[in-house]
Amino acid sequence: MQLRQTFSIHLPVDLYQELVKKVGKGKISTYIREIVEEKLEHEKHCLGQAYKECYTNNPHLLAEAQL
Repeated sequence: MQLRQTFSIHLPVDLYQELVKKVGKGKISTYIREIVEEKLEHEKHCLGQAYKECYTNNPHLLAEAQL
């Protein structure tokens, strides 16, 4: 079982109403969690790609990293 941490955010009323219409009142937390997880995973992937490209394009860095 995963531990959970609760936090609150303040949203403009119109944005909250849009979320209620889109996902339903009891499902907003799950929806936001999924969106945040997707965003973090995407950023992690992009960072990995950037490191990979950096080392691929710079053999000197690659040699140093292997020491």
